[in-house]
Amino acid sequence: MLCPFCGSETTKVVDSRMCEGERVRKRRCDKCTRTHTTAERISAEWMKVRKRNDTVERFVRAKIAESIRTAAGGTPLSPADVKTFVDRVVQVLQPDAPDVPVHSRDIGKLVMEQLRGDTAAVDVVRIRYAMVFLGSRVYPGGFRDIAAFVRWLDQEYGSPRVTAAPEGPTSVIKRDGRTETFQPGKILAGVRQAAAGRGTPAEVDQLARRVTDEVGTRLAGQGVVTSQQIGAEAIHALRAIDPIAYLRYAAAVKGYRSVDDYWLDATALLESAG
Repeated sequence: MLCPFCGSETTKVVDSRMCEGERVRKRRCDKCTRTHTTAERISAEWMKVRKRNDTVERFVRAKIAESIRTAAGGTPLSPADVKTFVDRVVQVLQPDAPDVPVHSRDIGKLVMEQLRGDTAAVDVVRIRYAMVFLGSRVYPGGFRDIAAFVRWLDQEYGSPRVTAAPEGPTSVIKRDGRTETFQPGKILAGVRQAAAGRGTPAEVDQLARRVTDEVGTRLAGQGVVTSQQIGAEAIHALRAIDPIAYLRYAAAVKGYRSVDDYWLDATALLESAG
């Protein structure tokens, strides 16, 4: 490494550290004694990857980033976080022989190893990635069934904090990402409002309870559900019971944007009734 001040070829590294995926080195010139800093980034352009079908292609860093972004969809993981994880993988991905391709399976394992952090969001992204990478039926030792996944989950994250599978939902993930306790009373109130005037108060209450019970039945066995799931199940039940109440409820849950939305659903109801 040439000294940028005097051109001497005799420089020594006096400090070295990683910073945002780059190796930053502080060097001192033996001749003029001045110091300068260099930043080195691993170049992976020369790497080759052997795919599962045995074909060989050029290593593309962007493919790793895309796979992590896909797993991170809907989570708080930022683009900077994704870049950091990709940097970690590339730093480790240094085969001894440049002419020997790296197997895509080994790259997937490295991504799994590097996708670690101290937040719940990173855990979720890693598990999502694992369910695709290890969930393939052609992957040796992968998730052949749910029991294999549960064993992996226990090995990677320890025993569950819940002691038994719930009979019905316990938590609801809202559209804005917040989590709240599952409350059947909210479904009941929403359906009552949609069905207001569609019979006597007792009949409306009976209809609302019927829909709420059906939603609970259809969501049985799922500990965590989304507000969209709840809305979809309530819509499904209402459609078969009262088309007008259905349209009232659907307009809010689906977020109708124009008259055309009402026409589309109303026409479909007519056709199904006929």
